[in-house]
Amino acid sequence: MNAYIELTIPAQIIENMSNDEYHSRPEFSSSQLKDMLRSGAHFHSHNIIKEHERESKKHLDFGTLAHTLFLEPEQFHNEFAVIPIDAPKPPTDVMRNAKNPSEDSIKRVQWWDDFAAKHGEKITISAEQLDGAQRIATNLRTLSSYKDMQSNYGMAEASIFFTDPIFGLKLRVRPDYHLAPCKAFPNGLILDVKSTRDARPFKFSRDSGEYGYDLSASMYREGFQQYYQTEEKPPFIFLVAENLAPFNVKQYRASDLLLSVGDTRYYKSKEMLAESLLINEWDGYSKEMEDLFLPSYMTKQALDADFH
Repeated sequence: MNAYIELTIPAQIIENMSNDEYHSRPEFSSSQLKDMLRSGAHFHSHNIIKEHERESKKHLDFGTLAHTLFLEPEQFHNEFAVIPIDAPKPPTDVMRNAKNPSEDSIKRVQWWDDFAAKHGEKITISAEQLDGAQRIATNLRTLSSYKDMQSNYGMAEASIFFTDPIFGLKLRVRPDYHLAPCKAFPNGLILDVKSTRDARPFKFSRDSGEYGYDLSASMYREGFQQYYQTEEKPPFIFLVAENLAPFNVKQYRASDLLLSVGDTRYYKSKEMLAESLLINEWDGYSKEMEDLFLPSYMTKQALDADFH
């Protein structure tokens, strides 16, 4: 039997699994299923022969910083190191390789080498970046969803592993935060924290489509229901923060229509993946000639425009 496909086994949840350990697991994630929707060749390249490696932990994703401060503030000092305001400028390659470096160059190289040695693999951030992320976390705590998080039992970054009941694929999800089924939320609740440049509805809806947030929501809800055995799948909430000042925030409930589209795309990606695994063929794009159109909203704008 294919190593990625099994008979259905009970879903399990693991708390406090590191992000690196989670991403090294063999089960398929929503990001991988999105690769499959683009093309089998993309999935094969990124996930089977791994031509596309994940970014180094040293790389700062501002959303990750804000996410940590909001959901897991106790982990901040384990993950991040703040560069002091009075720190010297980072040395250039020329300074490091100079045969006769100046005293200033020697001091700058030594300072940054000591800083790196002290903090190891932590992500380095500036005081300005920390201030912005703290403002995001503070603003997110003003949302009504945060009150629900405080009033009911929940978990941040808990990993759920389950088996797709139709195709037998081994899958994994890691909701940013979820509430276990309770009196207030009989089917539980999933909350997903997102950062964006523009959190207004017409902008964030486009982000949701472009980045496949609908598919992720459908997959998270299925894994959740399998583990908790709820009568229905849980509601899904997006907590959205702008990553530029004034760091405004919004909260959105995933609509039935969004989730319906997500269910369709989620099913299609699993079907395509199961078939490709079975026959071991990973097709790229169609080679057929196709007509090209502008996005529908641009066409509508042009047709509705008053040119007189």
